[in-house]
Amino acid sequence: MEEAKSRTTGAVWDAEEFAALRSGEREALRETLICTACGADAYFIREARNGRRACFGARPHRDDCELASFATEDGGGAPLDEVDELINAGDVFRIDPNRERTIRHVRHDPSAQASSSGSAVRYTGRGRGQVRQSSMGVGRLLRQLVKREPFRRSQTLLIMSDDSRQTVKSGCVHLSEIEDKHKNRLRVYWGTIRFPRPKDGGGAWLNTGWGSPTIVINQDELVTLLQRSGMEELDDLSGSFFAMMGRLRETANGKQYLFINEDVDWMAIRPFVDDEALN
Repeated sequence: MEEAKSRTTGAVWDAEEFAALRSGEREALRETLICTACGADAYFIREARNGRRACFGARPHRDDCELASFATEDGGGAPLDEVDELINAGDVFRIDPNRERTIRHVRHDPSAQASSSGSAVRYTGRGRGQVRQSSMGVGRLLRQLVKREPFRRSQTLLIMSDDSRQTVKSGCVHLSEIEDKHKNRLRVYWGTIRFPRPKDGGGAWLNTGWGSPTIVINQDELVTLLQRSGMEELDDLSGSFFAMMGRLRETANGKQYLFINEDVDWMAIRPFVDDEALN
């Protein structure tokens, strides 16, 4: 988007004009930005080091917004990878943390050689048949949630970090769908980081939208997250999709938040540039 509106002042900003504001004024206005067409929460993306112009975005736009971008069910023609094929054939997925890129491959043999293809498979009995159980990292899960609308609503079973089982539909909660029943529940929460803000003592507050939970992350975990995501600066998180397995918490005054402490392995980021067309 080339323009965004401030919900508090009513002013409409061109992206380049917004970029030229003094840093203090720009930071104060960032959390008030909305789409000029549908009023959905918007975010600002500064000019990239590769020369990409500054712009605004909104994820998700409201229904029938004329400024929303559209993508096909396969993510605009992105080729199916092995995980996509497993989703078509698999019954159960164990969600793995993002400790490393190499994920084991197992078929009946738990000592099988490691593979870098990003999945693992084993079979367990269920009645007379076999259940195909595969593993999927949080990063791969986020990719499916972003790219595949049918997957988001599917009854595919996920094994969570505490060994409980949830369907994708109930276990993966977009921030716009959070309800009171999710308080203190272990789920995969996902959405868009609108903008980060440094936290006193190190770390950051990651704003995810008006009325949505704030993500609180400490310094050591923030450094790890940026390195894994290929980012150099805190502001590179703006406009990124994220997924995090954790529990939704609430402050004494009723504000919801997600806390990243030693569980940074259970969080994944898709930088804005990976999904620029979905904007």
